[in-house]
Amino acid sequence: MKQINTSNEKPRTSWREDSENLFKVGKYGESLSILDHELKTNTDNWQALNFKSSCLLRLNRPIEAKSCLDESLKIDDNQSESWGFLGIYYLISKNKQLAEECFKKMEQLELTEISNSQLAYYYHSINDYKKAQLYVDKTLSINSKNESALNTQGLLLIEKNKYKNAIKIFKALISLNKHISMYYSNLGHAFQLDKKFYSAQKNLEKAVKLDNTNAYAYNNLAILHNEKLNIKEAWEYICKATELEQDIPQFWLNKGELLFSMIKSGNETEEKLEDVGYYYCRGSISTVDAISKLKNSDISISQEDIDQIISGMIKMDIYFLETTRNSIVNKNFYYDVYKISLEIIALLNASEIEEFSFSHYTTTETANTLIFNNSSFRLNTVTTANDPREGYPLLNFLGFTGLYSPNIYQAFVGSFTFNPDSLNQFRLYGKKENVEGSGIGLELSFSYFAENIAINNSLISPTKEIDNNVKQSIFRCIYLDPISRRVISIGHKEPCVFYRESINEDRNIVDDKVKKYLSRIENTKNKVEDLLEILNSTIQTYYNDELDIDKKNEIIRIVPSLLIHLRYLVKHYDFKEEQECRIIQVEPLIDNPKIKTTQDFSRMYLEYLPFRKAQECYLRNIYFGPKATNFELFKDRITQLNSNIICMRSDHPFN
Repeated sequence: MKQINTSNEKPRTSWREDSENLFKVGKYGESLSILDHELKTNTDNWQALNFKSSCLLRLNRPIEAKSCLDESLKIDDNQSESWGFLGIYYLISKNKQLAEECFKKMEQLELTEISNSQLAYYYHSINDYKKAQLYVDKTLSINSKNESALNTQGLLLIEKNKYKNAIKIFKALISLNKHISMYYSNLGHAFQLDKKFYSAQKNLEKAVKLDNTNAYAYNNLAILHNEKLNIKEAWEYICKATELEQDIPQFWLNKGELLFSMIKSGNETEEKLEDVGYYYCRGSISTVDAISKLKNSDISISQEDIDQIISGMIKMDIYFLETTRNSIVNKNFYYDVYKISLEIIALLNASEIEEFSFSHYTTTETANTLIFNNSSFRLNTVTTANDPREGYPLLNFLGFTGLYSPNIYQAFVGSFTFNPDSLNQFRLYGKKENVEGSGIGLELSFSYFAENIAINNSLISPTKEIDNNVKQSIFRCIYLDPISRRVISIGHKEPCVFYRESINEDRNIVDDKVKKYLSRIENTKNKVEDLLEILNSTIQTYYNDELDIDKKNEIIRIVPSLLIHLRYLVKHYDFKEEQECRIIQVEPLIDNPKIKTTQDFSRMYLEYLPFRKAQECYLRNIYFGPKATNFELFKDRITQLNSNIICMRSDHPFN
């Protein structure tokens, strides 16, 4: 028989419940006291150590928080929750690579309600919404009122544009816990997206009242007031958001967009268009992406305004600043050279809607490693490229004679073509024992590359973090004739590829599609050629007018370095049949842990995304060259992967 408690004393709750209740209402210091008391009597309580780390993080004591997590894992490193707490610590510390390692580790262990919710949070943070939903469902099947999982569920519904359903979730969360500022902030955001501006403002202001350090609420209030044309209020809120959270790129991007609107609409401000460029940089927008978007904007923007914004961005460009440091030549000259080169690169981004796949040709051995071992794709140094004069056609066009040796930087490239199943490529690449046509063509979807146009963010805005999961942009090559000094072509998709892809379409429709595509390519080629002439004129005029021999020598040294990105996108016209496009990454050579060397010391390389990942396969089609062997076995192995990859043998007239 159950004993009835007749005393006036309240039933004693656990340390966990007491500390959690205090944590939920923002009383982190009091929650910490309870955890410290528990750990005095139970020093091996790894759960208390994990919760203590969360309190310490909220109290801005990260070193102590990390110490707690290290101690927890020393006690028992088989607890998935502990790895989850450590993973969240690394996320907060902006170390994505170590965070990923922790969450991958915890997935191999037995999962609890807490660890499932942690995984849901993690996968949402890296935009893997499918896996985030999986772990949300697992968490809620254990506890339908788990607040972390419900919050992630609401955010996932926002991603699906199901704002009304998201509103219901956040309202339910607030009914469970009315003290959490972020729940009101998320509810206000959902109302805002659903165009319920009164309710949005009400909840966002409540979020700020509960926690005046909620930067997300300030950011959303800025967006809300901007939509209501309350520009002054919007500016005050976005300034508050960036003051509180200086490492969230979207806040800075919003600040840049808002400042641009303020200046163009004539609002009084002490800031200038150069500051817009500064905020764009803080918002992780690359200079080439900004150039492209500003020049192609629906709003008419003068070249003068664009130049001011780009000036602000280049002033933040660490590569430019380091390359021109202590220069004796007027920096405005170097700025003009660098800016023009970036304008050309912006034009070269392979982003036409018809260019939805790209092919890489390689050996059967390398293909096996990339596909079945999930090895990272390698960006190889240009010093081992098939063109012995790689990087020189542009310099020769600009009047630089002889060999030029780069200083401490080197370019690494990954080469692709717009044309799958190409006999020309099979004859050149992937040869086994030097037999032409014995290689494999791997066709990849556009999702393997970055959607935005970025060139060397890691060099322009360096970080100690090595993240091989960051997607890179892909750029088409320029084919230049050094004798006629003309751009012969730029990399593009051949008409035959269109025809093969559209066998079942009406011929007239396909012909029209090809005609429009080639017209756009020709238009881009002409723009590239015009800018190359401007670049040449800028360099020649300044160099010829300069009488100081020391300054002339400095120009010969610095200009090729400033052009290092563009140089390796310019090739001799003899290679135009390749129709090449490239990932290009420039890295400092000295003490660089990113750079690796093959075991036989024949190549230096950087690691890039694998062609297949656990959550995504970028491979579309695989083409066996006309002389490649073991096709049937390879095809069966592809089938065994249970993927949507199609494996085909090429049927070229080749002996």
